[in-house]
Amino acid sequence: MLRLTSIEIEGFGPFAEKQTITFPSGPGVTVIYGENMRGKTSLLNAIRYAFFGTVLGRGSRAQWLHTITNRDLAGEGKYGFHVALTFNYDGHDYELVRECRPSVVVPSNDDDYMDSVMLRRGNTILGPAERKKALQLIFPDEVSRFFLFDGELLQEYEELLINESDSGRKISEAIERILGVPILKRGRAHLTQLSEDADKLAAREASKRQETQALGTALQQATEQKEAHQGELARLQKQLQELTNQKTEYEQVLQSMQKYSGLLQDRDEAEARLEQARKDEKNFQSDLQRVMSDSWRSILREPVRAARERAEGEVRSEFDNLLVALRAKAIAERRCEVCGQDVDGHTSTILQQALPHGAEAHAEWAPVTSTAMTRLSDLNRFRDTDNIGEIQQLWRRIQNLKLEQITLQDRISDLTTALADSDPDTVRRSRANYAEVIERMAVIKRAIDEEKKKIDETDHSIQRLTKRLEASGTSDLRAGQVRAKMLREAAEVFGGAVEAYKTKLRARVEDSASSFFLSMTTEKLDYVGLTINESYGLTIRHRDGKAEEARSAGAEHVVALALMGALQNNAPLRGPIVMDSPFGRLDENHTANVVSTLPKMAEQVVLMVYEAEVGIKRVRELLGADLVREYRLERKSARRTNVREVR
Repeated sequence: MLRLTSIEIEGFGPFAEKQTITFPSGPGVTVIYGENMRGKTSLLNAIRYAFFGTVLGRGSRAQWLHTITNRDLAGEGKYGFHVALTFNYDGHDYELVRECRPSVVVPSNDDDYMDSVMLRRGNTILGPAERKKALQLIFPDEVSRFFLFDGELLQEYEELLINESDSGRKISEAIERILGVPILKRGRAHLTQLSEDADKLAAREASKRQETQALGTALQQATEQKEAHQGELARLQKQLQELTNQKTEYEQVLQSMQKYSGLLQDRDEAEARLEQARKDEKNFQSDLQRVMSDSWRSILREPVRAARERAEGEVRSEFDNLLVALRAKAIAERRCEVCGQDVDGHTSTILQQALPHGAEAHAEWAPVTSTAMTRLSDLNRFRDTDNIGEIQQLWRRIQNLKLEQITLQDRISDLTTALADSDPDTVRRSRANYAEVIERMAVIKRAIDEEKKKIDETDHSIQRLTKRLEASGTSDLRAGQVRAKMLREAAEVFGGAVEAYKTKLRARVEDSASSFFLSMTTEKLDYVGLTINESYGLTIRHRDGKAEEARSAGAEHVVALALMGALQNNAPLRGPIVMDSPFGRLDENHTANVVSTLPKMAEQVVLMVYEAEVGIKRVRELLGADLVREYRLERKSARRTNVREVR
């Protein structure tokens, strides 16, 4: 069992000066009170950094170590930090010291730092290889989420209910790791490998004998084919794991740059729109130039119309005068000039009556060429076009596009300023690479399924050939065949035992988690416990026997805490539970129930809260003798915190 004894930090987050916290050797709960931004999460990260050399920010994203340096000290030109952790494991005392020191005068990123680590067991300082092995044994990184508990990461545990999710699979594997299942799986794999080796040896011996040569050769070929498929499967699985790791890295990069990624996308869209606005303006300018080539017609439209009306009036007047002149002449000459007929007395009288008064005096008038008609003819050839509306519309569009371009340029300038501390090319590459990795993973998964199918088919062939060889084999081959059969059956039995163990283990975890859940929930009458699935996801079971599908954030919180307690009570690998702000989603009654349950969840619990969540007096009432020590994180300035024991 792992038990923390002390932690010493300096220059880490808000802890500028050296600060030390010691933990009592007996079982119980140590409570550390601190308001927001006083350093509770930094303490959790200090423990994580000591063991693994990494620090997590919000959303489980890896945080740059350069940002961990105390900002006041950095302002004084002092960079880097130091964490020393002492603990007991398996009866041995350990001291783990990890330091991050700058390699340049003024560091600007993680590459400007050097990380050093020392692990001492008793009086012996372990070498690099031995240190790595010891730390992996004492506190595997894969199971750290069940010991170092950040209340803001509860959504991760919801993934256990989604069997197909990568996050849920990783958490499920971590749970099996803490419960000791991988050791059993390795035993099953070892027996399977021994049985396959025995089958190959038996096939090789059979191929050397005439009476079994054909079967032996066929069995050898089948086993070689299986080995080839297994080798290809292993290669594909390794490649898939590498891609999965790349996917995780890209996800972390994209998550850490989520803000910048959004800004970059906004800028890319603004730049694309700006380019389109410029093209649109150019096109509208061309349209305007084309329309303006006829705009003079719109300007002359009214003057031409007025001139046409005047010309039409003059033509009508000249035509009327011409008619009068022709009638008068016909009366005077007793003959019509137009039709050539003679005008008799009666017709002459009618024509005389149609003449205006005094028209007889103008009998000498005669048709002449009309300048008004010539002018009207010219005016009628003028194409009357009114495109003022189209010109105005194009002009407004051009002005709006110019205004939009100014706005977009200002927006792009602001976004570029906001992206000054980022690397847009990295974000773009990461997005593109992430999409490519997802596509490649899908291809490899299909190839893995195909290889597994081929292995199953080859297995059936091997089993069929093995049975035929056993039936026709000679006595000198019997021993090898019996050995191979015994190992195969042992592997099958061991595999069944592993599954049976996992089933019983899940049942124990379910019982323990149900007990913890019922002690923490305020709905003790309506709920009867929890039900576990194959991925170790827990669902709340109502007294009517149905699962409670619509779970609140508070319920998720309590279920996750119940799972942690259940794992601690059923796993061979045990250690302290260090909790940072575990009550954020809980009401007062749930908070009180959780505090009262903490001593049952693990032998050593470190609880970090701000006093408004529960209060010192209330903590002491709820924990009683199980409260073994209290500390307070005291503000010295916005960037400096000191640790003081509360007595």
